[in-house]
Amino acid sequence: MKFTYLIGILTVTSALLLAGCSTNETTVKKEATTAQASNVEKEKKVEITKEEKIAELPSPYNEIGKHFAEWELPKEGRLPKTDKAYQGFLMDDDSDPRESAVIYENGYVFDKKTGYYVTAGYEYDEEVEGKPPEVTPDQRVGMIMGLIEEMHIDEEAVYFDDSMYVEDGSGKKIPNQTFIANLKNGINNDGVGKVDHLFEIRYFAEEAKYEPLEAWANETINFLLDAEESDDIEEIWKLYSEGMDNLQEMSKTMNIARS
Repeated sequence: MKFTYLIGILTVTSALLLAGCSTNETTVKKEATTAQASNVEKEKKVEITKEEKIAELPSPYNEIGKHFAEWELPKEGRLPKTDKAYQGFLMDDDSDPRESAVIYENGYVFDKKTGYYVTAGYEYDEEVEGKPPEVTPDQRVGMIMGLIEEMHIDEEAVYFDDSMYVEDGSGKKIPNQTFIANLKNGINNDGVGKVDHLFEIRYFAEEAKYEPLEAWANETINFLLDAEESDDIEEIWKLYSEGMDNLQEMSKTMNIARS
């Protein structure tokens, strides 16, 4: 009301006041807008913690992820960096093992940063036969994660280019036997297939009495073995895809947990 009263008496003065007020209001609005934009930017920059990412995973991956995240490479049994075991080889990323690996007295090598099992050194005969040493109880988690990493799940979409169906001489679509053979070869392939790795993972989970991971391994093994035994291409692909979904989710869980 006071401002209205001044308009009636001092036209020039009120005009100046209005101009000043308008400028002030504009400045305040600009400052408010800038502050809001700054707050939005700050919100964008807030990163979700590893623990929060793990908690958001579906069951049983959230529980397994927590287990992976809490595990650490054992301190006992490490060879000194001066040991000859560190000489004569490079890590998968060509880094010096003295900087990026931990080697244990039982011959097992683990990635220093991620904790993943990398390889194991042990004696074998002329026919390249030998028995690797026993994994210690506190190395089991690193072994499991390393076996998952060895499957290169993140790099596999459909690792073969063939279509599920091909046309026969009459133009009729029939199941592509090459597609089926390639898929089954990846499931069970003389000790290097996915099922072979899963058997090892299940063994370490059983030894550790870690039921969630053992149950996951059993389910995934069953999906893949059922796919291998089936002759129906649609059923083969469905079962294989379910097994791969499990592996991809576990690989994602592991990468979050060890990041």
